[in-house]
Amino acid sequence: MTSSLEQAPGSRLVLRRRSPRPGSAARWTARQWAALFCVLSGYVVGTLTTSSTAIALPSISAELQAGPAAMQWFVTGYLLATTCLVLIAGALGDRFGRRLVLRVAAAVYAGGIAISAIAPTIVLLNAARISAGVGSAGLMACGAAVLTTSFTGPDRIKAFALCGAAGGIGMAIGPSAAGWIVDAVGWRGAFGVLAGASLLMVASTFFIKESKADKPRPFDLLGAGMLIVGLSLLLLGISTMTSGSTAIGGGELAGAAVVLALFIVRALRVAAPLLELSLLRDRIASAWLISAVVAAAGMSGFTVYLPTYLLVVHGLNAGAAGTWMLAFTIPLFVVPMIVSRWVNRGGSAPKIAAGCLTLAAAAYLAFGLLATIGEVWVALIPTAALGIAIGSLTALSDAQLMSRIDHDRIGMASGLLNTLRAGTTSIVLALFGAGLVVAIAARVGPRTADRLATGDVAAISESVAVDGFGHGWTMVLAGNGALMLAAAIAFVGLVLAGRRRAGRSTHV
Repeated sequence: MTSSLEQAPGSRLVLRRRSPRPGSAARWTARQWAALFCVLSGYVVGTLTTSSTAIALPSISAELQAGPAAMQWFVTGYLLATTCLVLIAGALGDRFGRRLVLRVAAAVYAGGIAISAIAPTIVLLNAARISAGVGSAGLMACGAAVLTTSFTGPDRIKAFALCGAAGGIGMAIGPSAAGWIVDAVGWRGAFGVLAGASLLMVASTFFIKESKADKPRPFDLLGAGMLIVGLSLLLLGISTMTSGSTAIGGGELAGAAVVLALFIVRALRVAAPLLELSLLRDRIASAWLISAVVAAAGMSGFTVYLPTYLLVVHGLNAGAAGTWMLAFTIPLFVVPMIVSRWVNRGGSAPKIAAGCLTLAAAAYLAFGLLATIGEVWVALIPTAALGIAIGSLTALSDAQLMSRIDHDRIGMASGLLNTLRAGTTSIVLALFGAGLVVAIAARVGPRTADRLATGDVAAISESVAVDGFGHGWTMVLAGNGALMLAAAIAFVGLVLAGRRRAGRSTHV
């Protein structure tokens, strides 16, 4: 609360208190702060878990004498569990209580991470990691659902913007922080630190207000099984294809297509499916779903391979590359709060999103064209523009989508969002990496392409390295730009169609 001095004619100065503006964070209740703390903690801990995993892989492999196949499962198992179960976790939250599922998920996550810290074998470590992935699914699905039910109006936009900012902070400092933790206490100590932080999430759930569907639906057990099988085959197929086993990977992808098609057919025919496709009948909600998914998926390959581009094409070392990437990551945690304030003061969220999707497309195309031209600073402008675009979309998309979902299906909608986000990100990342190798190979041959794609420039002339990787980088960024442009067109089309339908409804 703030104060102001006021002087009436012929009277002494009096102190008058100003009432907080509607939607001010000063008016948030303890339950709202607890919900925000829990979800924000999930973002930060999840980022550190992923980063520390990548950094600690060599140490884990050496200590536990784990081969490549076992270490692949160490990474893949967590992703599989999370992606396959997030929609199921959302449906369970609608039926039994979003706070309850969030609490159980946080406890399972903390337990999985804690067991990882003391696992004596790679088999137990992988099992613990999969358990943590199960918990992560519940955190992703019910975290957004809890925010949606805990906040309304401008407060909801601000809360989701804070989550977007937390994601940006995690991306900016996550790898460095994970590296410091692993260096200081080892990989087991790093998992112990994360387990302790996860317990704070469990504790915070006791202060969150419970919510569930007013009319609970029966749980679709068969649909859940079909979804798990279909998504497992899809992710395994992507992993197998990128590792070079084309025939096996193709079979897994074909199986995934069949099972997921049957899942969709069943969802259209049964009375209470795991996923109600009627959610997509709202054109505007579908537009925001596209915006949220593309914002995450579109930057996945870029952020993974940008350091390699800086190393190969411009000769930067790891430290310089990390500093240079701040041009992208700083906007990710600064812009969300600015955009949320703008929208809360009357700005048009659809216009901002459409403009940012278009800006992201232009930034990718510009970066591709400038890939091998001049000094590295030339590409700072499109990189910063991309950070602004993605940060704005992160601030708006989840909140706008969830605001259009009825109370009984909030968990289901959150599960759908995070399932599509995780699955699409995996697909785009795999296509980005494979496309990069193919495009480089077209310029310098397959053997050199494989080395350049991993940043290995030993015994390769600078001109060949720059030409090969620069060509590949231009091609894959052009693909990303096309994806963003298509998303912008689809977004605008769906929003306009939704408004026309709403207009016809009011005139009936």
